[in-house]
Amino acid sequence: MSAGRGYEKSAHLYDLFDTKDNLDFFRKHASRAGEVLDIGAGTGRIAVEMARAGARVTCIEPSPAMRHEFEVKLEAESELSERIHLVEGTAEHFNLTRTFPLAILSGCFDHFLDDRERLASLRNIGRHLEPGGMLVFDSFVGLMGDSALEPAGEVLRNGLLYRRLVGGKVLPNESRDTHLVFETYRDDVLIDKIEVHSFVGITTRAHIRHLLNVAGFQVENEFGDYICTPYTDQDVLIIEAWKAAN
Repeated sequence: MSAGRGYEKSAHLYDLFDTKDNLDFFRKHASRAGEVLDIGAGTGRIAVEMARAGARVTCIEPSPAMRHEFEVKLEAESELSERIHLVEGTAEHFNLTRTFPLAILSGCFDHFLDDRERLASLRNIGRHLEPGGMLVFDSFVGLMGDSALEPAGEVLRNGLLYRRLVGGKVLPNESRDTHLVFETYRDDVLIDKIEVHSFVGITTRAHIRHLLNVAGFQVENEFGDYICTPYTDQDVLIIEAWKAAN
């Protein structure tokens, strides 16, 4: 068994269980913009689809293990490498010499653990957007409570059965410890087990809107899913926000 913080130990399993129905949503945004800044691009699951749709994508990713999985994909589809540029960095500290019409932040906003990190990241993203550029991101505001470790999917691939269990515990400092367990079976025999702890910051819809305003953004739309249903009180909050004029 191996254990770790973040996704370094489980990056090779990430795509097996990331089944969010968001590819078409981000692909449409990318097709309209033509060029995208993808912050926290992970294994490139979304970036590859945006590039296949014809967009040029600059990707920021801090995790070496995630970047490795992304690079494997680019090696397998070398024609995409002309449209994808992968850069090591964090949302708070990446520094490019240009701006973009669109930035996306999928599955990452919740990993900003406090307001200092949230504001620093939003301001840095805004610095890399063209005037009037759009930021699109999601936050899982409705999934921030305590939960027992329970099965959360299984996948059969190449003769191996992969199972995931997910739970979480709210911590005193307005954060949540998300506990993930990945099990691998061959012929019903457990051959590998990986435990991961991933920390997220707890916030609210109202506070996110406040931080966006402070960072120089104007909220245009809020959705409760990736087919653009207006947000009411869903688990996921998806925001489209414009960079306000200086």
